[in-house]
Amino acid sequence: MQDTLNTYTLQELYKQPIEPIPWVVEDLLAPGLYFLGGSPKVGKSWLALQLCLAVCRGEPFLGFETKRNEVLYISLEDGPRRLHIRALRLTEEAPAGLYLCTHAHLIGHGLEQQLDQMLAEHPAVKLVVIDTLQKIREATSATPSYSIDYRDASALKAVADRNDICMVVVHHLRKLKDEDPFKQMSGTNGLNGAADGSIVLDRRKRQEGTATMSATGRDIEDMELTLDFSDCRWSRGCSPEQLQMLQLLSALQRLLADKPFSGTATELTARLGDEGNLWGPAQLSRYLQSHEEELARYGILVSTRRTSKQRLLQLCCRPHDENDGCDASDTGFEIPDVSSQPSQPSSPSLTSQAS
Repeated sequence: MQDTLNTYTLQELYKQPIEPIPWVVEDLLAPGLYFLGGSPKVGKSWLALQLCLAVCRGEPFLGFETKRNEVLYISLEDGPRRLHIRALRLTEEAPAGLYLCTHAHLIGHGLEQQLDQMLAEHPAVKLVVIDTLQKIREATSATPSYSIDYRDASALKAVADRNDICMVVVHHLRKLKDEDPFKQMSGTNGLNGAADGSIVLDRRKRQEGTATMSATGRDIEDMELTLDFSDCRWSRGCSPEQLQMLQLLSALQRLLADKPFSGTATELTARLGDEGNLWGPAQLSRYLQSHEEELARYGILVSTRRTSKQRLLQLCCRPHDENDGCDASDTGFEIPDVSSQPSQPSSPSLTSQAS
């Protein structure tokens, strides 16, 4: 044990170059410990397996770039048969470098040693996904303990730190809802306190095909994404703000197809029909003026003109070619044909079990 503190000055620190973050998933997952939380059967395991396949292939994950690396997926709730079926739903080609495991020791009872040995034997593995946390913990009392949660999370983080890998541990959410999605994580704040980041997958209704993915962490910006679930695969969907813009764009393009519009906000609301009924004239006028630049990228020009009696809105659809930057594809998503909706601005060793 070192008897003295190893100190250095801020001037000495500033002389050192800042090393770039070795992202596993750009802007989302870096080396360290992350928890992926979600309610039972919400689709966490599908998202975890999709992540493993994307990193193993070096393909984008939910629109984020990945760096190609080998991956260890410890799936403790699915045996080889179910894991086989799940993988086939996502891909028919098995990528090299994806190691699977369905049995592992508990934290504090050999898991750390199993992971260290596996990572020493396979140094190209830079992502470890464990599904789920409860399967690698000792049974404890019904009352959550901050100290136990922090101890277990710290043990996993220590493995990630000394091996310079990203570890994602799947976990459940509490039944009690909270405005802060990260407070829904089952257990105490000891888990989030020890981890480098947390990701929460929240689907309001199980039968819905959309969910909100919230992420926060030491190396990432807080974010909230809308995801769509279809054919066992998650993908980036439109946020409520994007959907609002898409609905309005569709209505404006139909209105301006023949000739420009000039009139009051009340008249414009009436001309837009069903879509106009979702807005009040004043709200629509403010929205159009505050989003002039974004509308212009789609080829719709907005201006205002005041007469002695009233303020007039003037809109026209600017003709554009494939080079002027006004196509919908420039924004990264197509304009779909959307319907009108209300607008709301102890086990065998780790390596021997891989299958």
